[in-house]
Amino acid sequence: MVAKEGSIKEASSKLHVSQPTISDQIKLLEEFFNCELFERKNRSLSLTEQGRLVLEYADKIFDLSQEVTSRVRNKIQLPKKSVDIGITHFMTHYFLYDLILPLFDQSLINVNIKQNERHLLLADLEEELIDLVFSDSKEGISPSMTAFRVGVNKTFAIAHKKHKFPAKNFPQGLGKIPFFSYTKDSSLRYEIELYFAQHDVSPRVIGEADDIDLLQVVTEKAYAFTIVPEASMKKICQNKDVIVLGEIKELQTNVWGIIKKSYQGLGFDLLKKITK
Repeated sequence: MVAKEGSIKEASSKLHVSQPTISDQIKLLEEFFNCELFERKNRSLSLTEQGRLVLEYADKIFDLSQEVTSRVRNKIQLPKKSVDIGITHFMTHYFLYDLILPLFDQSLINVNIKQNERHLLLADLEEELIDLVFSDSKEGISPSMTAFRVGVNKTFAIAHKKHKFPAKNFPQGLGKIPFFSYTKDSSLRYEIELYFAQHDVSPRVIGEADDIDLLQVVTEKAYAFTIVPEASMKKICQNKDVIVLGEIKELQTNVWGIIKKSYQGLGFDLLKKITK
């Protein structure tokens, strides 16, 4: 109120408390933060830089206090001010974040992204701690949930152009190039090994990791070929020295958006727009 009125006297009148009481409260708050919150200018008080920061947080605190009181005591369903999205591990390698960009057009909405194990995200979704989950599978969802297919994940073998071989030699030509693999924690590891076995391809494995940035460096430096989802391929192939050796169609998977059937927020509107 002092910040709004510009003086302790006016704030005292609005709040119906004495001026010394307000002055003491400001002093205690300044001592707590170890800084001045107000400065005197032309017989009025104005916020310092630190004061403006404290006021910004104070407004949020008071808003949240009123919101929780309304929701718990009065059972009023207030409009949610965020869209909370769960993305399973390794989805970040091939998730097309362009899909969720329309959410940022909502100026009063926060978009929060959380990565975790799939079963933990589905548990959060069941408890309505998050609004939707993006996953490469819709298996094992509860009867209270529904899944929308929002995209197809294509997978490609990429390498430095010095490893180029005739397209007709794909995938057998992969056996003549070093390969940098994923760890056993990755869902792609088993599928890639199965693919190699089916096509009688045995490249020399020079290492393994799940960090897409490391896979990019290994590829760009011509140490080995890598197998990456489409989103990562497009990013890495911005380097003109990196080429696509071929698409591995057997590793194509769907991308699913999973929500509670009762959910009707912005995440649901987004899924309706991007469902394929």
